[in-house]
Amino acid sequence: MSKFVEPFSPTIMETKVSEQFIDTVNAVGNDVLSSDTKSIQYDWSHKLVGKVSKEIQIPIPKGEDRQHVLSTMRNGCVEYLNYIIDKNRAYDWYKKSGREKRPTVKNIKIDSSWIVSQYSGEYNPAHHHNGDFSAVIYLKIPPKMQSELDVEFKDHYPANGLIEFMYGENCDMRSDTIKYKPEVGTMLIFPSYLKHFVYPFYSEGERRSMSFNASIVI
Repeated sequence: MSKFVEPFSPTIMETKVSEQFIDTVNAVGNDVLSSDTKSIQYDWSHKLVGKVSKEIQIPIPKGEDRQHVLSTMRNGCVEYLNYIIDKNRAYDWYKKSGREKRPTVKNIKIDSSWIVSQYSGEYNPAHHHNGDFSAVIYLKIPPKMQSELDVEFKDHYPANGLIEFMYGENCDMRSDTIKYKPEVGTMLIFPSYLKHFVYPFYSEGERRSMSFNASIVI
């Protein structure tokens, strides 16, 4: 069951992906990240801002697994867009297709997708993406990262290892930021313009996530 969070105007959808999705993308990630040659071949860091170990494109092979990964991404965007339509806020969709039509996966184009392989002390500066939708999906966390987070959440302002979204100015009786804790299988979908950044963590091991950008097509 998806959860829609609206601490400020832009909506963030939190949902879960399947084990098949996680296993498929991790298998690709393991294959590319373990090879210096393939890491160079599929390097995507020149397109991104992360101060992290490796950022690579995802060469998902053809077949059932590829279709499952793509349909998960597209169906997530459709679910998000339908929620915004129900809220009467899908202005660009109305301009392109009118108010009566509902989107399908045929209306979602995946523009790009990549894996972020992050280790202790690395981080992602504040940035936004391209397209209409963006997403982050958590694939791995270091074995001891949960213990680090348990300690961190005892602090009045937990930050280590979290992703933080920001929008608008600080005003009375409203929030301009929201943080999420990484959990394997969680997918967050949000408008591509929504600024966000990722704090460093200090546990040993890899934190791996996948991101994608998608656009509405008619």
